[in-house]
Amino acid sequence: MQFNFSADSAFSFLQKQCDFGPRIPNTPAHVACAAYLEKKLSEYGALVTLQKFDAKAYNGEILHSTNIIAQINPSHPKRIALFAHWDSRPYCDNDAEVNWKSPVLGANDGASGVAVLLELARIWQQKAPSVGVDIVLFDSEDYGTPSFVQNDSEDTWCLGSQYWGAKKPYSVKPIYGILLDMVGGVNPNFGYDVISQQFAPEILAKVWSVAHSLGYSQTFVSKTSGSIVDDHYYVNILTGIPTIDIIDFSPNRGFPSTWHTIYDTPQNIDKESLKMVGNVLELLIYSE
Repeated sequence: MQFNFSADSAFSFLQKQCDFGPRIPNTPAHVACAAYLEKKLSEYGALVTLQKFDAKAYNGEILHSTNIIAQINPSHPKRIALFAHWDSRPYCDNDAEVNWKSPVLGANDGASGVAVLLELARIWQQKAPSVGVDIVLFDSEDYGTPSFVQNDSEDTWCLGSQYWGAKKPYSVKPIYGILLDMVGGVNPNFGYDVISQQFAPEILAKVWSVAHSLGYSQTFVSKTSGSIVDDHYYVNILTGIPTIDIIDFSPNRGFPSTWHTIYDTPQNIDKESLKMVGNVLELLIYSE
């Protein structure tokens, strides 16, 4: 198969998101980036719907939020869902204490997954897949309780997927879903996360098989990496759509060293990581 996924194009989408600044709810950068994402997905022929909602943060602040839903082949009865979160974190709470109250730019943690999905949407405008695809960009994923505040609760994270999952704003239920999170780092480790194994083992095996067929077995590792409560957890428990997470996590190092730090910038992105994930999804969707 000849691949059309362009690493340079994907990186340009990542850079554009970062150029707005941190995409934190209730900020001008957040509003501007939402408008950009809606415009680009519409330009690529997707049917775009904005799911606006107010979510309550861990500290009681009301987050004016928007899930961005883009449908490729909207009338097709067989549908696959691709997810990422587009917001970025207001705290660098995995950094030195002096940086805890600084916002995360979110090049990898946020922009990378969105960038891959934008590039796929660009490709699918040129050559439509034979199935329907629902691209869902979740908001307010990364406003969870910071580590310097006691009494953390998992439910303070992933507010956009919790809202989307509760409302189920689709007329045709996707047969499966794939979440992209932190897919642009250097030397990523994409392993089997426990929640993916629990809820969607067949999808996990299917996606990793495609990756291995492309020679990516050193990156898409067939070993359990950890139990990660991410957007896919709420998609699984609230909708029953079997959904996996492609996320960079290693049992030895945990998340990438740039995670929730001031160093999560485009300078620390590897275009080849974006390309690997893009190629896997391009082949997977075209093979359906």
